[in-house]
Amino acid sequence: MAAFIEHPRLTAESVEARAYQIEAVADCLGAPTLLVLPTALGKTPIEWMVIAERLHTVGGRALIIAPTNALVNQHFVDLKAVIKNQQSDDSITSMTGSIDWRKRQKRWAAAEIIVATPHVIRNDVNRGSIDLSDVTILVADEAHHSTGKHSSAEVGDLYLQFANDPLILGATASPGSNREQVEEVCKRLGLKRIHSRSAENALLAPYAAGLQVKEVFVDVDDGLKLMAAPLQMWLEHLVDQLRRLGYHVHSGRATSSQLNETRGRIQGAIVRGEGLAYNAARQCAQAQRLLNLIGYLLSQGVAASREYLGRVKNSGENGDKGASAFFNDSRITELFENLKASPELHEKVGKTVNLVLDQLEAHPESRVIIFAHFRDTVNEIVKRLEDSDHAKPERFVGQASRDGSEGMTQKSQLEGLQRFREGKCNVLVATSVGEEGLDVPRADLVVFYEPVGSEIRTIQRRGRTGRHRAGTVHILIARDTRDEGARASALFREKKMKHAIDRVRRSMGRPVDDNPVELLRSFKVRQNGIIGSAHAFMISEMERLAPELGEQTSRISTTVEGQKSVTDASETLSEKRGKKYKKEPSRLRPRGQTGLDSFPSSAPTSAITDDKDETRIDGNDLDIDENIAKLAVRAAEDIVQALTTEAVDPLAHEADIPCRIVVDHRELNTTIAATLRLQGVEVDVQTLAIGDFQIGDRVVVERKRVRDFVDSLLDGRLLEQAHRLIASAPRPLLLIEGGGLFTQRAVHNNALMGALATLTIDLGLPVVTTQDGEETARFLIIAARREQALLGALTKEARARMKYDDELKSRNLWFENQVPGGSGLDEKTTIDAAETIIDSGFQTKQKVILDASKGSLLDQREEQKKQTNKLHLLESLPNIGPATAKRLLDHFKSIEALTQADEAELCQVTGIGPISARTILEVLRD
Repeated sequence: MAAFIEHPRLTAESVEARAYQIEAVADCLGAPTLLVLPTALGKTPIEWMVIAERLHTVGGRALIIAPTNALVNQHFVDLKAVIKNQQSDDSITSMTGSIDWRKRQKRWAAAEIIVATPHVIRNDVNRGSIDLSDVTILVADEAHHSTGKHSSAEVGDLYLQFANDPLILGATASPGSNREQVEEVCKRLGLKRIHSRSAENALLAPYAAGLQVKEVFVDVDDGLKLMAAPLQMWLEHLVDQLRRLGYHVHSGRATSSQLNETRGRIQGAIVRGEGLAYNAARQCAQAQRLLNLIGYLLSQGVAASREYLGRVKNSGENGDKGASAFFNDSRITELFENLKASPELHEKVGKTVNLVLDQLEAHPESRVIIFAHFRDTVNEIVKRLEDSDHAKPERFVGQASRDGSEGMTQKSQLEGLQRFREGKCNVLVATSVGEEGLDVPRADLVVFYEPVGSEIRTIQRRGRTGRHRAGTVHILIARDTRDEGARASALFREKKMKHAIDRVRRSMGRPVDDNPVELLRSFKVRQNGIIGSAHAFMISEMERLAPELGEQTSRISTTVEGQKSVTDASETLSEKRGKKYKKEPSRLRPRGQTGLDSFPSSAPTSAITDDKDETRIDGNDLDIDENIAKLAVRAAEDIVQALTTEAVDPLAHEADIPCRIVVDHRELNTTIAATLRLQGVEVDVQTLAIGDFQIGDRVVVERKRVRDFVDSLLDGRLLEQAHRLIASAPRPLLLIEGGGLFTQRAVHNNALMGALATLTIDLGLPVVTTQDGEETARFLIIAARREQALLGALTKEARARMKYDDELKSRNLWFENQVPGGSGLDEKTTIDAAETIIDSGFQTKQKVILDASKGSLLDQREEQKKQTNKLHLLESLPNIGPATAKRLLDHFKSIEALTQADEAELCQVTGIGPISARTILEVLRD
C-alpha cells in the first residue's frame, strides 16, 4: 500500500512519501539549496513540502517564479489542490505580464503564495508596487535561467537585498555544462549547497520510468543539395578572401565558431585602424548568413529556410544594411522565390509523420510531442498530420506574431495544453516554448525534428516523456550535416554537466550543524493506517534499498535505428566501472610522489609486494628468473636510496619547509598576499623597483594578467620591461595569469606566439602561466620552498660559487645588451671589456669570488634602486611626469636639495613654471 506525507499545510494523500524527496526537503530547509533531479522524478512535490513547512514554522509569504506562462499556470493549479488552510480564495494567486500592474499589486497584497513569471516580479519590485521583505521562501523553478541579465537572476538579487528572513530553493534538471555556469547560478541565487541525485540512485530507481532514445538518420534530398551547392561555393570564396587577408586562420570547411573568431579579429583590426577590415567585416557577416542558410536547407528543409530568409528580409527593411545587401543579391532573391513555390522536400517531415502515425496506430491512447525550431516547420507538420484519421494535432508556439506567423495568446496556450491533457488532441507540435517544465502525464513519444547542441534544451525536451511510464524519444539527424555535430555536442555537454555539478558541490561542502530530525519534525508518513515520523521512514527506506546501490542500470538507453542498444540491461554500472578501471589508482601514481607538491629529483624505488602465491613488481606478472634478477637490482637500488636520499635530496620533504616571499606593496589589492598568509608563508611587503614578488636573493617574479600582457605587447613596452626584469635578478621569471590568452581580439595569435618565442628563446626569460590568483599563490609557495630547500642544502663554498656565477651572468647579459648581436665594437673596446671581466676575478685559478676593492653589482643595483625610488617619489608630485622627474633629479641630485630650493631655482628646470614650482614646494615642505 502506498505511503503518503502528512503535514499541517498539505492536503491528505496529495504527496506520496518517497525517501529521496524527504531527504531533499531536509537539505532545502537547512540552507539555500540548488536541487538537481532528473526530469519526471518529482522536484515539484519537494517544492510543495518546503513551502508548506516554511509557512507553517516561519510565516510570511511564499513566491514561486517560473519562466513561462504555461508553467506558472501549472504551478498555480497544483498548489490550489495541495496546500490547505488557505485563508481565502485569493490566498494563492498567479501573476503574469498579461495582468495590469495595479491588479497585480492588489493580488500580491491579498495572497500568501504567489506564482509569477520573473520579469513581472522584477518590474513590480523596481516600480515599488510590491515588497519582498516578508517573503520567507523563494522557489526559482528552472533555476538554470538564473544567470547574466535574465530576470530570474535579477529577482534573486532583489530578494537577497530586501528579504528579512530569506531562504531560496532553486530547482532544475540541467544547471549547465561547466563549472562556471553552475557557480553563477548558485551565486546569483545565494545558494550554499547542491542536492543532486541521478536516476540510477537506488532511492530514485523504483520511481524512474524507462526512457529509450533512438537516433534516426535521414538522407538529404538531392533537390536541397542542388539549392545549397552555389551557396557553398559562394561561402568558400568569401572564406578564402578572409583567409588571404589573415583574419581567418583555420583551414578546411568553415564553422560557426571559426567565423566568430574571425569576426573578433576583424573588430580588433578596425580598432587598430586597418582600412581593409571594414570590407572584411561585411564579408564575414555574409559568410555567417550563408553558413546558417546552408545549414537550414540541408538539416531543416524548405519551410525553415524560407522562414530564415523572411527574417533576413525584414531585418533589411528595418534598416540593417548588411541584411539588405545580402537579401538583395540576385542569388538569394532567386532562391527565396523558389522556396516560396516549392513543397517541402526534406525527408524529416515525412519521417516525423510516419513515426507519429506508427505510434498512434499501435497505441491509440498515446500522446505525442514534436519539437521543432521554426514555426514554418511546425505549421508544415501540423498540416501533414491533419490529413490523417489517427492524429489530432495541436500547434503550440510563443505569443509574439512575426513574419506572417500568428502567435498564441496565454489563454490559447493554456487551452491547447488542457485539450492535450484531456485527450481531445493527441499530438502537440511545439517550438522551444514547450520545452520546459510542462507535466503531460501520458506523453509516450517525443520527436526532436532536429538535435540541439545545448545540453539544457536536450534534457528539457527529453523530459517531456517518461514522466509516469516508459517513453521513447526519436531524434532525427540529417546525414553529413551540422545535425551530427549538434547531437555530439549535446552528449558531450551532458557528461560535462555531471562532472561540473559534482565539482561545485564538493567545493561548497556540507554544513556540519544540520539536524534533519528537527527539520522534518512537522512531517509524518501514513502507511497502512499507521502514522510515523518522516525521518524514520526515510532511514528505513535507505536501509532497505542499500544492498541495491551500484547495481542499478541506466534509466536511459540510446540506440541508432537498426542497431543494438548502447545500454545493455544485463550489465550493471559497477561492472562497467570495473571494466573501465582495471588498475587501482595507487598503481597509476608516479613512484615516490606523495602529493601535488612533491616532485622528487630522483624517484624512490617502488615497493615490492610479496604475495603468497606469486611475486609481483609494480603489478606486472613476471617469470621467476626475471623476478629474481629484478629483485636483486631493486634491492641494491633501495640500499643506495636509503643511504643517499636523506643526505643529498633536501627537496624530498620541501612541503614542510617554512618560506618567506617579498611582495610588492602594489600587490596588496589582490588576493594573492592574503592567500600566501593563509598558507603560512611569511609575507614581507616592500616597494620593489622591478617585479611583483621576490623569492630569496635570486628569484624575481613579474606577474601580468592576460590583458596587461597584451597591452604591453601592443604599446611596445613588453621587450623593454623584459630586459629590465632580466637585468634585475639572476633568476627572473614572467608569470601570465588568467585564461584566454590566445582568444584576445586585439592581437593576432601569431603575434602572441612570436612574443612568447622572443621572451623564452631569444632572451632566455622563463614564462609560466596560471589560471587565477589562487593558482599563482600556489606556484609561488612551491617555488619558494624549492628555492629555500635547494639553497639550504648547499655548502658555503657552493653558495659563493653560485653567487659568483650569477654575477658573471649578469655582467655577460649587460655586455650583450650593450652590443646587440655581439657585434659593432672595435677591437680596443672589446679588449677593455675583457680586461674588466678578468680584473673582477674571472680566472678560476685565482679562486676569487668577489673583489671587495670594487663596487659589486649588488651595490650598483642598490644604488639604482634608490634612484628609482627617488624618481617614483617625484612622479607622485602634482603635474610631474617621468621626464620632468628625471630633469629635477639630474639638476638637484637629491630630494633634500630640492626641498631647500626656492621657486626661482625650480623654474630653471625645463617644464617647471611658477605655479608648478609653488605647488611642489608646498607639498614637499608640508
